[in-house]
Amino acid sequence: MAAVALATVFSCSEDDGPSIEQPTATAVMSPEVGGAEQPNQVFIDLSQENQVTVARNSYDLAFYSGSEFKVLLNNSTSALTTSLDFYDITEVTAEDTLGWGAKLDIDAIFGSLFGAPPAWLPEAASWMDDPSGDLSGSAIATISATASENPVYIVNRGKNPDGSPRGWKKIRITQSAGAYVLQHADIGSDTFTELTITKSTDHDFVFVSFDEGEVEVAPTKTEWDMVFTIFTNLLPISATAQIPYAYNDFILTNEGRVEVATVTIQGDLTYENFSAAQITTLQFDDSRAAIGSDWRVVAQPGSDQETGVKDSIFYVIKDANGNYYKLRFTRMSDPVSGERGHPQFEYQLISE
Repeated sequence: MAAVALATVFSCSEDDGPSIEQPTATAVMSPEVGGAEQPNQVFIDLSQENQVTVARNSYDLAFYSGSEFKVLLNNSTSALTTSLDFYDITEVTAEDTLGWGAKLDIDAIFGSLFGAPPAWLPEAASWMDDPSGDLSGSAIATISATASENPVYIVNRGKNPDGSPRGWKKIRITQSAGAYVLQHADIGSDTFTELTITKSTDHDFVFVSFDEGEVEVAPTKTEWDMVFTIFTNLLPISATAQIPYAYNDFILTNEGRVEVATVTIQGDLTYENFSAAQITTLQFDDSRAAIGSDWRVVAQPGSDQETGVKDSIFYVIKDANGNYYKLRFTRMSDPVSGERGHPQFEYQLISE
């Protein structure tokens, strides 16, 4: 996705005219992820010390606002999809989807590893969007301007935070006058709901719930730096095959706008001592998984490591306005109960 520069933020008053808002100099934040089930996605804006919390099962599809017509699934619920050889949503019946319930499901995919691998297992990676964020790897093909070229898809909506299934839908998406047209229905229904989705100039994606229609999820594209979420990634199971697998305590950054450098603590190179003069020695990464799960450790059987944050590293983050921050995570679990889903971090603006 092309990077979009963040304009300088102004506030106005009658007396003083425009004035530049100064970024937060230092802060401690505790994202409201919601505990063990991690029901929320939490978007963080470092410069404003602000967090926006959204229920991660509040939407189903994300419609791209850029020049291409691309549609993504809700990664945080482990939603999956596949196309059918149908081009009229009313023609698809439950009989046309027989067998998919036993494979188009993240738990079914993982369960298939315990025994002889089924022939369909290598296809599982294609039922989810490319976790790198590369739009060319979306599970739903680019929406064609020629309506007859857009097939019907079945969508497993994934899981709610408590693990219960969110159900299935059949969908078909076309273009009309620069907008998207979504048709969706229950698998066995012979009627459907239709919704027109107009691209947004302020957001990278417009989010849609099958239950509620258009919904607010991510802040405007210039008002967040990173988001805490459950994240469905690809887990290698052999030299040639990968399967969808959900990770807790994952952090995505605003790709193409925010850059991240990982700093390993050694000698005098510490969080406390790090200064602006050392920034030029760092290598920055603007991919969305630049932090990912690397900020924490999860205890494994036979390991002497404890579940918690990695205290051997910290991060330097450059936001889209050119501000540099040093940031370190101080916890991932409740300090009393030990329950995961209670992260905390501190950060400081790096001044010249």
